[in-house]
Amino acid sequence: MLNTKNIFKFLLLVQILILFSVYYIEYVMNVYACKLCKYQRLPFFFNIALLFLLILNKNRFFYFLYVLVISVVINIGIAFYHVGIEREFFTENQICISKKNPKNEKDLLNQLINNQKNGCKEVKFKLFKLSLSELNLITNVVFLLICGHIIRHEKKQKN
Repeated sequence: MLNTKNIFKFLLLVQILILFSVYYIEYVMNVYACKLCKYQRLPFFFNIALLFLLILNKNRFFYFLYVLVISVVINIGIAFYHVGIEREFFTENQICISKKNPKNEKDLLNQLINNQKNGCKEVKFKLFKLSLSELNLITNVVFLLICGHIIRHEKKQKN
C-alpha cells in the first residue's frame, strides 16, 4: 500500500522544484535574498543527496532516514528563526545585518538599482500572502510528518 521508494522520489522532486523556484525568484525575477534565505537552501541540497541514497541504498535505510529527519529539523529551526525576524518576534542579529559596503561606484549603483536591503526583516516576495520563509517552514513541517510516517510504517513492516 505505501511504497516508500515512490514517496522518496516525490520528495526528491519537490526538493528540486523548491530549489529551482527560489533560484528563479532570486536571479530571474531579481528579488533580493537575505543571508538567512540562502542558509535555508543548504539543507535542501543535503536532503537531495540523502533522498538519492535512500532511493538507491536500502542497506543503511534507517541511518539515512534519521539523518534526513535531523536535516529537516535544522531547516525548520532556521525557517522558524527567519519567520520570527520577519514577524518581529526576534531582533535581527549579525547574521542578518550585512556590513558589506560597496567597494566602488559601480557596486553602489548596483545596490541602488537592485534596491537591496541588508537585513532579513523586509519581505520582498510573497506567495499566497506568505513569505518564502513561512512557506519553507510549512513545507518542512510537512516533510517531517511524512518522514515520521515512513519511520513508523517501516518499523511496523520490520517487526
